[in-house]
Amino acid sequence: MNKTQAMRQLNDQYLLLKEGEKTNFSRVVNKLLQVNFITKKKPGDTNDYRFILAWREIFEAYFALADFQLNIHREDEVVYIANEQLFNHMRLKKTESIIILVLRILYQRKKDFVTLDENVEIYLHEIHSELMRVGYLDNKRITKDRLKPALTFLRSYNIIDYIDRGLHDDARIKIYPTILYVTNLEGIKEVINRFEGYTLEGGPSEDEEIDED
Repeated sequence: MNKTQAMRQLNDQYLLLKEGEKTNFSRVVNKLLQVNFITKKKPGDTNDYRFILAWREIFEAYFALADFQLNIHREDEVVYIANEQLFNHMRLKKTESIIILVLRILYQRKKDFVTLDENVEIYLHEIHSELMRVGYLDNKRITKDRLKPALTFLRSYNIIDYIDRGLHDDARIKIYPTILYVTNLEGIKEVINRFEGYTLEGGPSEDEEIDED
C-alpha cells in the first residue's frame, strides 16, 4: 500500500482500539523495533503474537508509513519487520555470522524430529562440533570470550535462548523458528565456503564485518 492508503487505514482502524489496546499497540510496536522478531514459541511473546494477528491491518499501516513491511508467517508462528529501503541493514562480525549459519544448519537437521508444540533444542557441544565440521575451527574450540557475545546478541533478537551462563558443553540452547528468516539455505553453502579453511588464528580478523539481512 502507498502512504496515503496506509494513513487512511491507520486512522480508520486505530479508532477501533480501546485505550488499553492502544497502550498495548505502542508497546508491541516498540518491541518489534527493538528485537525485530516475535514468535509464539517464546514464553512471554504468545500474547504479543496474537495481538499482532488480531490487529494486523493497523500494524501493517503503521509500519508502511516508515517504509517497513510487516511479515507474518503463521506456519512457523513468526512475525518480523523488514525495512524496504534497507536503512536498518545490519553488519555482523565474523563470529556472529558463522554461528547464525551453524544454528540454521542444526535447526534444519532437528526440526523434523520435534512436534509442532515443541522447540528445537541443542547442546552447546553441537555448535563446536559443527564449527569443526565446516572447517572454521581447524580442530580447535571457539573461546568463550568470542562465543558469549555472539550468543547474547542472538538472544537479544529472539533467535535463540539459553540459561547456562557458564556455557558448558551440556548447556541447552533453544533455537526459535525465527532463525529461518535470518538466513536461507541457498546462501549457507556460499557463506560457509568463505570460511572453509580459516582458523581463529589464521583467518580474517574477528572485527571483520559481513553483510546480513
